[in-house]
Amino acid sequence: MLFGADPTPRIVAIELGETGTVKVYRREKDGSTVAEVEPFHPFVWADSDVVDLGIEAEKLAGDLKYGWRVTVDSWKELIALRNGLKNAGRDFFAFTDPVQHYLTATGRTLFKDLPFEELKRMQIEVLSFSDDSDDHLMSIALADNSGWEDVLTVDPKDVEESERSVLKKLTSLIKERDPDVIEGHNLFRFDLPYAPDRGEDD
Repeated sequence: MLFGADPTPRIVAIELGETGTVKVYRREKDGSTVAEVEPFHPFVWADSDVVDLGIEAEKLAGDLKYGWRVTVDSWKELIALRNGLKNAGRDFFAFTDPVQHYLTATGRTLFKDLPFEELKRMQIEVLSFSDDSDDHLMSIALADNSGWEDVLTVDPKDVEESERSVLKKLTSLIKERDPDVIEGHNLFRFDLPYAPDRGEDD
């Protein structure tokens, strides 16, 4: 395992697939996107053998702290394994994100050999209204690096229904434009958490 060691170019996204697989999406030079199903067997590193827990482990070469590897067939099994080791008081290391796990295990990287100008980049800005008695979306502005722009506005005369419509339209536009990267100011601390929360409130 070595970051960037795998030569596979132009990977733009990775998703969990059926048990034991992931879907790897690559952008072709003609702009089309292809999906390839690849094997994926997640694992944890433990600091000792876990045979006493009824779990098979592989002893790794070397004398580093986490010298045992336990491999499973699915991400669901990995979560159960992590919980089991934690409850048993065992010391271990495991990834919490399947994409990071897959990239680390394979040595692949996102966007390798993909020129920056070929990335599909979308920008999102969420504006909201909030006071002691109310909290709702006002508008969502979207743009991408093709020059496309749109603004979704909530009708203040019918906030609940209009807000629901705006969120559905936002979802539809993201699927339609299919960006590789979503950008925005304070995106992870406000915009992305806030919009789904408003959908749940509806």
